[in-house]
Amino acid sequence: MPKKPSSRRGLFVNRRILYASSTRRNGFENQDPLAHYRDAPYSIEAIGYNLSKRGWKVAWCGWSSTRDPFRLARKIDEFKPDIVYSHGSLLALHPLVCRRFLCRWKDFRIVHGWDDHYGRIWGNLAGWPGRLFMDWIEKRIVRNSDAVVTLSYELQKIGRRWGVECEYIPNGADPVEGLEIADGPKLDGRFKLVYTGDKARWKRTEDICRAMRRVPKDVKLYLTGRTEEYLKPYASENCVFLGWLSKPEQFAVMSQADAFVCTSDQDCNAKLQEYLRWKKPILAFDGEANNFFKNGENALLAPGGDYAPLLLRLADDPALCRRLAENAARDIPVYSWAEIAERFEAFFESLFGNGSK
Repeated sequence: MPKKPSSRRGLFVNRRILYASSTRRNGFENQDPLAHYRDAPYSIEAIGYNLSKRGWKVAWCGWSSTRDPFRLARKIDEFKPDIVYSHGSLLALHPLVCRRFLCRWKDFRIVHGWDDHYGRIWGNLAGWPGRLFMDWIEKRIVRNSDAVVTLSYELQKIGRRWGVECEYIPNGADPVEGLEIADGPKLDGRFKLVYTGDKARWKRTEDICRAMRRVPKDVKLYLTGRTEEYLKPYASENCVFLGWLSKPEQFAVMSQADAFVCTSDQDCNAKLQEYLRWKKPILAFDGEANNFFKNGENALLAPGGDYAPLLLRLADDPALCRRLAENAARDIPVYSWAEIAERFEAFFESLFGNGSK
């Protein structure tokens, strides 16, 4: 664990961080930290916003700049960051190219935020050529960045095999007591299971949709977020796609859940911390989630994505639901985004020794 942030405000004078992302969201580069946080109150937007509250100057580069090393180099020279935080797979080598060949301002550290196993995802999307290409890129990103922060124990293990000790900082989630909860869809059913967020094929969301065909109709799955075409045939009385909701509306749905499900073979999905805040039982895929949960003690993990038997156990056993939720609250700490930003700040400061750049 990184050291506690120092109370001395002079360690970084005019501290500056530039987020170099591959996102294509409109307006990404021109928004201030508060607007970023309002659009996406999680991940780098939440961290950047909370760093700005701690005195950091924060700037953002999206696809339009990071895809062009010359344009990115100009941004770096103009902003003069202490940290360039690369986020995403395809363009994360560009800050390294810029510093070595193109930038006049070179007095910064390049920290990579390693959130996903890029090679595996590209393999799922594009077959073995995609995996081979991105495996090569991924290893170069991790081995050549000045430092790497990961929110995955599994990726931390891979980094060690490559000779890199990655700093583990998990996702955050703010306490539910302070959340803005709007009027949202009303859920019904004897037992209500909720899935939130992305449903790309590599997330294995189809597993839980298929499972709903094997459980009673009063055991219901509610999914928020954009509905993918490949999942639409599963829509039914007890597999309900709610579509995109605002974050306050999503929280309204989550507040009504009896349990949550995370289907991707990962130990670092952002929804895990959000789920844990609600103190409800969690179903997950029996794979890398074993790094995060203790199967049968603080979550139930489905071998091969076979969720139906586990879902029926939860629906028929309120005592099991309570035990899993209580054990998860005991075993797995969840930090607010402000606390996560403090951990990032402490780690960034450690890269400069006693505060000298």
